Amino acid sequence: MIRREGFILWTTYFDANLSRSEGRRVPLRLAVKNPSQEMLIKAAQRLGWPAEPLDKRHPSKWWKSNASIVIKPPKGIRKKQAVKIVSQSLWEKR
Repeated sequence: MIRREGFILWTTYFDANLSRSEGRRVPLRLAVKNPSQEMLIKAAQRLGWPAEPLDKRHPSKWWKSNASIVIKPPKGIRKKQAVKIVSQSLWEKR
């Protein structure tokens, strides 16, 4: 396994069409319908965080086409906090 700096964020974390048990990690009020990899990259870049796309499928839903990115937030920010901050940035842009 390749060790990466930063966190992997999947589009399923932010999808308003999914339930929590299906992989959504943010509240519905912060979720967006059909998020794309480009939307996540732009949201992270608006925050000033470096982001790069990954060409992988989510391990629990390998048959579906979903996308992911790697972000590098400032030190001291945990993944759960980073997911919430990126979702707020996605929502503000809409």
